Amino acid sequence: MTAAIIAASASIVVAVLAFVLNQYGQARQERRQARLARISSQLRDLYGPLNAMVDANERIWEALRDSHLPKAAERGPDDSTASWRRWRDEALQPANRRMRDLIFAYADLVVEAEVPEPLRDFCAHVAALEIVRAAESEEGARQRALIDHPGDAYVSYVRRTFAALKHEQAQLLRRSRVRPRTRAGRLRPE
Repeated sequence: MTAAIIAASASIVVAVLAFVLNQYGQARQERRQARLARISSQLRDLYGPLNAMVDANERIWEALRDSHLPKAAERGPDDSTASWRRWRDEALQPANRRMRDLIFAYADLVVEAEVPEPLRDFCAHVAALEIVRAAESEEGARQRALIDHPGDAYVSYVRRTFAALKHEQAQLLRRSRVRPRTRAGRLRPE
């Protein structure tokens, strides 16, 4: 009788322990899947498009700088050429507006608790440059943007954050991958 009680008690303990461990494993998997979904959304909706547009704009900027753009010290509102304004207005600024709109639309996907300074500075620069463009078209007046482009701080932030999210996504995908099992139910070695 005592052996039967011990056996029954052990069975109950094992069943409860198996249940608790299973619940813990499921909760961990659900958290991992939720984190993976968030990161995938951040990459798909915000940081992926931002990274692609930053790369394109940087390529254009480098080509302009290497070809015919005057040195920074020599540039001023009155020194801008029609060619520079065409590149700015037709290539750089449309992408800048799309990036700003992405930041505004998906600010909830920003990695940090608040929108970081490079993103805020970039959005402010785009708005300031739109005022410059409006003044040029309405009055013919040329002036500098009130707020400068944040430059490398913005580019570095976008590239660094994109790379970090891609790395974390890859890690989560590796961890959540289901390994195939043998017919006996054991995990196959990798």
